[in-house]
Amino acid sequence: MERMKEYRLATSKDNFDIATISVEGWKHAYKGIFPDQVLSGLDYKERAKGRANFLAHAALSTYVCVEDGLAVGFVDFELCRDDDCDAQVGEIWAIYVLPDFMGRGIGKRLLQEAENKLSERGCNFVTVWVLHRNTPARGFYEKQGFLLDGKEKDYQGLREVRYRKPLLSRACLRE
Repeated sequence: MERMKEYRLATSKDNFDIATISVEGWKHAYKGIFPDQVLSGLDYKERAKGRANFLAHAALSTYVCVEDGLAVGFVDFELCRDDDCDAQVGEIWAIYVLPDFMGRGIGKRLLQEAENKLSERGCNFVTVWVLHRNTPARGFYEKQGFLLDGKEKDYQGLREVRYRKPLLSRACLRE
């Protein structure tokens, strides 16, 4: 039986579901990278509250994948926050899929949704920061055409590397 999937713009009603996907995604993706006590201390309600507070004061675009009524993945994106990027560069801020739903093309489709929206805004490039030790995520982005651009930074005591990918449009307009 074919499952019904919907990819749509997230609303504030999705905050708790997105927080749940984020927490479960962290626990899966960062096991062995972050200490166990950090991962076990993640809280769905706190993450949802933090997200709601952030969104009350900042612009962030989010798409969710809903399968048979259950939110199973999301992507956060907007213009790039890095000082060395101009208004023609978008950024994937976060992308997670519930572990039980990985390998079904959901992450790829969410990434495409974000890239399409950034391209519609006129972005020529998209970037994403990835923990250096997160080999599966790095492989995912590389398969989607992202290349390391040489930038690195510290994230909670761990090294992140930045990937970049060209998009099809010309001038990113701030909305």
